[in-house]
Amino acid sequence: MEKQEQSRSVLLIGVQDAGKTNFLFRFWLSLEAGDGILTRAGLPLDIDYLKTGADHLLKGEFAPHTPQDVHDKTEIPVKTTSGGHEFLGSLVVPDLPGEQVLSVFQTRQWSSEWEDQIRSGCGCLLFVRVDSPELIAPLDWMNCPGILGSPMPEVTPETDQAGKAKPPTQVVLVDWLQFLRKAFTERVSGTYKPRVGIVVAAWDLAPNEQKASGPEAWIASNLPLLSQFIQAGDDEFEFAYFGVSVASGDLAADAGFKADYLKGDPRRAGEVVHSLSGTVETSTDITLPVAWALGFAPATKHGSTD
Repeated sequence: MEKQEQSRSVLLIGVQDAGKTNFLFRFWLSLEAGDGILTRAGLPLDIDYLKTGADHLLKGEFAPHTPQDVHDKTEIPVKTTSGGHEFLGSLVVPDLPGEQVLSVFQTRQWSSEWEDQIRSGCGCLLFVRVDSPELIAPLDWMNCPGILGSPMPEVTPETDQAGKAKPPTQVVLVDWLQFLRKAFTERVSGTYKPRVGIVVAAWDLAPNEQKASGPEAWIASNLPLLSQFIQAGDDEFEFAYFGVSVASGDLAADAGFKADYLKGDPRRAGEVVHSLSGTVETSTDITLPVAWALGFAPATKHGSTD
């Protein structure tokens, strides 16, 4: 079988408590299982970190949040096979915890080491988690009178440890997309359209009435500014939406589900909801979002998501 070296990579980006860490560990378990689009192409340098995190999921636990002072730079070599050829790429989790993603937004700068990851063949997965306490919603000034019968009451904004008001999550994510576009233009070219997957983590916690319409509709309903930016920017990025559940249920709050989870095969748990074919579908292949962002899965077919 002929191997074709690819300078392709995918960056995982997410604010604090966005679900990035647990996805990473579930992704590693999926690579080891070897039944997805992607399989592992050798061992990463921080194999112990991945095994320790994966053990949490195997025990029926979500992995704890990575502390801000812990460096979590991870690079996982992956491969896929098509037409008798083996293609290689990598998943890269930059040394940029969620708290620092917000810091980049506030300081308007990131490290040169991080920017070095921006190159031709690079895609991104941008994470946001359903029902996260760190998901800062925008104030709804327009609809408040109709809902409450009065203007928006005075609200004390949420603040960080330094006492600074936390900006709405959708503002941070839109800003990051603008950072990325500028970096790709300067380091690759203005015509390069990187693949950017919008990943809604903890998809099993989404309201039932929203699940049928898929993650794109969830983003439009909950993060409208981000949704509008994506619609307006499809000439600069290639976008797709994914709803990811690493366990397909709540291991922390549902004891019955956890018991059933442990009786089954925790190594092959989880699912991905997507509309790559033009309609909402569910896949058990957790490697799918990374494979798509690497260009190893088909481009999105735009169609109905009803």
